Amino acid sequence: MMSCHRRQFLQLLASSAVLAAVPLGSFARTPALTAATPMGLPQLILSRALADERVQAATGGTELKTWRDPDQLRAWLARAEVSLTAMPTNVAANLYNRGVPLVLLNVCVWGTLGVLGLAQQGPLTRLQDLAGRHVGIPWRGDMPDLVFRYLLQRQGLEPGRDLTISYQASPFETVQMFVAQRLDAAVLPEPARTATRLQARQFGAETRELDLQQVWAGGGDESPGLPQAGVVCRRELLEQQPQQVAAVQQAVVDAVNWIVQNPEAAAELGAAQSALSRPVFAGAIPRTRLAMVPAAQARPQLESFLGALSALSPAFIGGKLPDNGFYLPAADGRRAG
Repeated sequence: MMSCHRRQFLQLLASSAVLAAVPLGSFARTPALTAATPMGLPQLILSRALADERVQAATGGTELKTWRDPDQLRAWLARAEVSLTAMPTNVAANLYNRGVPLVLLNVCVWGTLGVLGLAQQGPLTRLQDLAGRHVGIPWRGDMPDLVFRYLLQRQGLEPGRDLTISYQASPFETVQMFVAQRLDAAVLPEPARTATRLQARQFGAETRELDLQQVWAGGGDESPGLPQAGVVCRRELLEQQPQQVAAVQQAVVDAVNWIVQNPEAAAELGAAQSALSRPVFAGAIPRTRLAMVPAAQARPQLESFLGALSALSPAFIGGKLPDNGFYLPAADGRRAG
């Protein structure tokens, strides 16, 4: 009879032979995907996309952080603490031009900006209606400011001569000043614009709105859109985990379509995932243009948009338009459209 020790030894040898025949990569754990987003609709898009079964199957799990301001996001990206994020297109271009290895995957937010005015100040159907008014804008030199000043310039209106502009350190400060009627109007993105409108109504103030995407398009019949925000990844994620990037691209398509087609359910989900209320999401979704466009396809419109704004402030995008390396190649995003 074979001794117990000899039998155990032969079993160990057999097990070792089986293990040797299996590639080491078979036991490599798929890395988790850590992503980041600002509050609002980008958060809703990414949270829905990361929960997609295709993304879950392609990753070792996902984590979604919320960044408070662009400086926090820059630090996370520079230290590679996050691999994927939703962010304004100008911030992505600026970081890329400063050496952060980013790749733009898509543009999915095509317009959130508007002017909110106190109804008692009169009609607000065109920029000329703002003549003589005091307009507040958060973050001097950022996208809301440059879009507004570019449009004023195009209409022949000059701050200081035709209207007064004051800048606040955050949208929260702009909202509070507007609700307190220390401003006649405010330039705000969604969902801050909807939150402001709802808060002003609680204090008995009626508001009027001017869609700046319509103003940019010149009031034409074709659907206007400003390529304001998209999804970006660090280059090593694309190079080392292309299957994760492909899964995210497809999931963002479905997430955006679901939000547009199911605004009430999307508002419920958004409220459950953030500090913003369901009425805020319900008002912001129809006032925001959402469409997932792969980066290569969005590039001409994005370059036109960023080029126009950087003429007012070259530092806005880091001194130049990003080169080819900034954009996910068309072959990698071909199934997303």
